Amino acid sequence: MDELKQKYDAPTVAVMRQALNDVIKDHRFLVRKSVTPLEVAVHILQQAASGERDLNRLKSSAFEKLSAAA
Repeated sequence: MDELKQKYDAPTVAVMRQALNDVIKDHRFLVRKSVTPLEVAVHILQQAASGERDLNRLKSSAFEKLSAAA
């Protein structure tokens, strides 16, 4: 969890928030009961901690996580 103890600038926070909102509102998330919004948020934070800032790549990564949890 140490990688989650980072500071992010406002644009990065906005991208992460948008990614989370888009994923949890998507039908692919809504039909999955095995992954919680918190787990998606943690995954997005981990991706951002590794340097990812692209909205579409953050969302794609989260959807891959959903697929793996199926």
